[in-house]
Amino acid sequence: MELADRLRACAETTVGALAVELGVSPRTVLRDVAALRQRGLPIVGDAGPGGGIRLDGSRGVTAVHMSVTEVTAIWLAARLSREGSDLPWSRAASSGLAKLLSSLPGHRAGALRELCRRVIVGPPAGEEIRSSAGRPPRELLDVFEEGFTNGIGLRFRYTDRFGNKSVRRIEPHGLLVETPVWYILARDVDKRKPRTFRMDRITHPTLDPQIRFTPDLRLIQAQIPEPEQRRPLVE
Repeated sequence: MELADRLRACAETTVGALAVELGVSPRTVLRDVAALRQRGLPIVGDAGPGGGIRLDGSRGVTAVHMSVTEVTAIWLAARLSREGSDLPWSRAASSGLAKLLSSLPGHRAGALRELCRRVIVGPPAGEEIRSSAGRPPRELLDVFEEGFTNGIGLRFRYTDRFGNKSVRRIEPHGLLVETPVWYILARDVDKRKPRTFRMDRITHPTLDPQIRFTPDLRLIQAQIPEPEQRRPLVE
């Protein structure tokens, strides 16, 4: 969604300028613009490499058709905002999200609920964990979202808390958020056991299309410590 964010941030730009800002080719920008248009983003202007391009602000939010994963991301952000009581607009975020959810067709609302039941939000991480926390690699975020949403396995290199390194193949069944640390609640394919992986300790992530799975809520629940303090986005 970085391209969409750039378009929202400026009145008008060009495909060439966007390519430079994003570090990609103009052809990639054109492809992504076409995909955003197909999803309902009102992009107008000359889509050629040297032409101007902008969002049509006159069409408003009703023209935007959000995917289930996009709504899940907003829902998670609103939940984290609500958990932090000192943050402004947290109540407004929740009420606005409720209105958005009520507008979803039945089948999409069902898919959204199934996805959100697999996202668990807990209290913020303790000071010891916060002090050692890093940022998950950028490439992991897209890979995880694809595998988590579509039931595709992941392969990556992992460093545990003792510094031991290994290559893992997993089924990403759930996600546990304890700000600022994120954990994948998974089934280790080779060990055939549930395992939890800190996302900031993962490197070289890729999708493994040979691994397909159906999300298992029981596997997720079995890995949640003190479940009364850690609740899914949707019960």
